[in-house]
Amino acid sequence: MNRILLFLLAGLFLNTIQSQNATLKGVLMDGDYNEPLIGANIVLNTGNGASTNLDGEYSISTEPGTYTVDFKYVGYKTVTKSITLSAGEVKTINLTLNPSINQLDDVVVSASKYEQKLGEVPVSMAVIKPALIENKATRDAEAIIEQVPGVQVNENQISIRGGSGWSYGAGSRVLVMVDEMPMLAGDANDIKFSAIPMENIAQIEILKGASSVLYGSSALNGVINIRTKYPKEKPLTNITVSNGYYLPGYFNRALTASNGSDSIAERDQQTWWDGAQYYVQSNFTHLRKLGKNNELVVGGNFMQDQGYRKGSFENRYRLNGGLKHYSEKIDGLTYGLNVNTNFNDGSVFFIWANADSVLHALGGTDTATTTLSEYSSTRIMIDPYLTYLDTNGNKHNIRTRLFRSDNKNNTNQAATSNYYFAEYQFQKRWDNQLSLTTGLTFSFTDVISELYGDHTSNNIAGFLQLDKKWDKVTLTGGTRLEYYRIDSVFTEGKLFSIDKTLPFQPVFRLGATYNPMEYTFIRASYGQGYRFPSIAEKYISTFVGGLNIFPNANIQPEYGWSAEIGIKQGFKIKNFQGYLDLSGFLTQYTDMMEFVFGFYNLDGADITDAELAAVVQANGFGVLANYLGARSNNIQNANIPGFEASIVGQGDIGDFTISTLAGYTYINPTAINPDSAYLATFSDPDSKTLKYRNKHMAKIDFQVDYKKVAFGASIRYTSFMANVDKAFTEALPGVVIDGAPVEILPGYGPYRDARRTGDIVCDARLSFGVTKSSRLSLLMTNVFNREYSNRPANVLPPRTIICQYALKF
Repeated sequence: MNRILLFLLAGLFLNTIQSQNATLKGVLMDGDYNEPLIGANIVLNTGNGASTNLDGEYSISTEPGTYTVDFKYVGYKTVTKSITLSAGEVKTINLTLNPSINQLDDVVVSASKYEQKLGEVPVSMAVIKPALIENKATRDAEAIIEQVPGVQVNENQISIRGGSGWSYGAGSRVLVMVDEMPMLAGDANDIKFSAIPMENIAQIEILKGASSVLYGSSALNGVINIRTKYPKEKPLTNITVSNGYYLPGYFNRALTASNGSDSIAERDQQTWWDGAQYYVQSNFTHLRKLGKNNELVVGGNFMQDQGYRKGSFENRYRLNGGLKHYSEKIDGLTYGLNVNTNFNDGSVFFIWANADSVLHALGGTDTATTTLSEYSSTRIMIDPYLTYLDTNGNKHNIRTRLFRSDNKNNTNQAATSNYYFAEYQFQKRWDNQLSLTTGLTFSFTDVISELYGDHTSNNIAGFLQLDKKWDKVTLTGGTRLEYYRIDSVFTEGKLFSIDKTLPFQPVFRLGATYNPMEYTFIRASYGQGYRFPSIAEKYISTFVGGLNIFPNANIQPEYGWSAEIGIKQGFKIKNFQGYLDLSGFLTQYTDMMEFVFGFYNLDGADITDAELAAVVQANGFGVLANYLGARSNNIQNANIPGFEASIVGQGDIGDFTISTLAGYTYINPTAINPDSAYLATFSDPDSKTLKYRNKHMAKIDFQVDYKKVAFGASIRYTSFMANVDKAFTEALPGVVIDGAPVEILPGYGPYRDARRTGDIVCDARLSFGVTKSSRLSLLMTNVFNREYSNRPANVLPPRTIICQYALKF
């Protein structure tokens, strides 16, 4: 009896104590869209706090007293309030948080796989907003990505700060993702730009430098993560229609050859059409919530392009959708399914007829002689996913993908690949601002191909990263262990470039940021990277327009690291604000993979001079063409130092709203102690500059808005490409047909030699707001009608006029 009485008295005492506590509760809403903010933080000056739920609600029980309370959400302005709570009081504070207007507060996820402010990222990172994509009437992601300082796209292959050259469409040192799902195909590990849903982009995040710790192979040179939009409280529909016309003729151009001779190139007759050559495209996207617990996204694209090169055309169709469900039964559980389908057909132009017929294919359009090839492709991506945020704030992500790619053409180069991908990711954030990100990834690829043969590969990896934030300092460190297999070839890992024959490849990452004052962020980072050869690089065997491409079954992985020190400095000039970014960087590669021209055996194996001489003696010099071509090799090592300066700004100056993105990048990409055989493949071996790189790049995009009218322009400068493959600039050694030497690219040597001044390309745009929900735009690309190329004999379009109508409702 006494024990029961004691228990009741103790319970009454505890209840009395608890009843003397006070409660702070409320709801946090988004100021732009008037919808709940999920996962916002409410923190008392004692360290006690809470996060908002799916309805934006929060509740904190604490002792009576006076407190300072911070209401915080990444990318939004923090609201601070002083409150006094009495015993037993229930105080309700409902607030609306507004997005920050300083670009350093932009929310990014790619650097550490969780939301953080751009200024706190320890590596160079750029963000492209959807307004720039819409304003430029962008057809492909590559066109908008190339506007970022330090980024180049050489015929569908991305290079960040000179990390890559041009590799004939096989392999990529930059990992492209959509919502953190890889977009590289399983066979060639190349980027399928036509499958990227341009119609539904929230922002594009470009991470510069080795990023293999979190993203694995193919992130050796950086990461591009394309984040898509999600529904708000009100349904949203976007429809865009555009029509572009290729104008005939290029401007004549003053030429200065390497020997100092000057001339004028008559280029106004290079185009071949009399009537209009055009393209037309249309995008649509629809986003809406279905009740309280479901979200729906549907989008699509159609494009028909007649092409500006004779015989070249492209038709493209894309349809995608996603359904997301918030569980009613299990708090914090969401799951969904995304599907993306892409269908293409067209023709591939690889080699011009000659330097005076740059828009005509070698062999013309006659099917018996042409080097044009026609293709069709189908790409299907099915992505189930699940996210669970438990009551302790731990976050579990499961992402999966099936990526099927079917490619067919009329030159016996068909390939089908099935790529299966799965990732489990766990995140935990402690009150002391320590964050853990860890996970496992698995992928399997099955390839059936006329082009590569039949092969399988798989990849297994584990990763871990810790981020710790103090008052002004944030430290980041991480590691990854990765196993890779193609057929019977397995990983033989290195440790800091030392051969250890490990069954996995370890890589490491370190980074730090220091925030000495508001909107000043000093950063330093070091990251390792690696890339395993793709199935295409290892096994491709084909013949393209007079050019042999040989397999190399013995090619090995490439390794690298990048280091950087930089500063982001925010600024505000009246109502105009933004940031200036300065950085110095160094990238080094070991066993770098590169396609190299030379003489190889018919099966791609090495061939000695004596063996080649015996072949010529038995069959004549004409047979040499069968043994000459390109093969992916491990060349020696490379060193790429450089620096970069960029500025991003937006704001009002008087009645005008101005936005700008500009930057300059310098690189010095050189081979380290190259041997004479490798240098012999350079068009200018004395410079030792890596092939297919431009040392100087300068870019600016700006827009001025005045009431309903907006004017903008983009200007890009690239310096002369110091080195290309020597085989493109000279006749094939010892190969003579009908008494004339044979060139792979007829006339390209003198053509290139006379154009050594680099290129400036300008685009302009003018738009008018017809109504609050519709806009009409007139754009002109290549305003100066300059004849320029991004790889040998790939001359890019002449001046093009585009009309676009965009509707939102």
